[in-house]
Amino acid sequence: MKRIAIAAVLWIVALYIAQSGPRFFGGEAGSGGETKGYAQDISCSRNWWAFGVLWSCEATIVADDGERYHYSNGNSSLTPADIGKRVPMTNNRVRTTRSSAASVEWGVTEERPTSKGLVVLCLVGAPAVALFVTYRMFRTRKTSDAEDHDQQRPNPQGRNR
Repeated sequence: MKRIAIAAVLWIVALYIAQSGPRFFGGEAGSGGETKGYAQDISCSRNWWAFGVLWSCEATIVADDGERYHYSNGNSSLTPADIGKRVPMTNNRVRTTRSSAASVEWGVTEERPTSKGLVVLCLVGAPAVALFVTYRMFRTRKTSDAEDHDQQRPNPQGRNR
């Protein structure tokens, strides 16, 4: 029962990594384009939903027209290296999977490319490791059961004497 619980937790973590990898390492939807404002008052912390690999930063965007917008992103589009600086930002119309209508989303002006290697590693690597570990766990369990069963069987020679 303990091994089944461990395998279930392992698969939950593996599938979480597989589904979140493209989101975390897939680049930034709103990145690239003409500067339409600047991010300032930046504060950052580790993004623990990404196991601390990425930064989650909040900032205030001051648009060219003087409007101020709150900005929050957990995909390392801003990092602690940007604290104390005015980072050029742009807004692009993007279409998310949840909505059929395009919405305006702020992103860094400097285009952030997709980390294809990390996306593939998350999509394929995590489930592959989970499959390997699960296979080894249950393969080991079956062989140890057979050995335990053989050791508990009484010796037939001992009964005849």
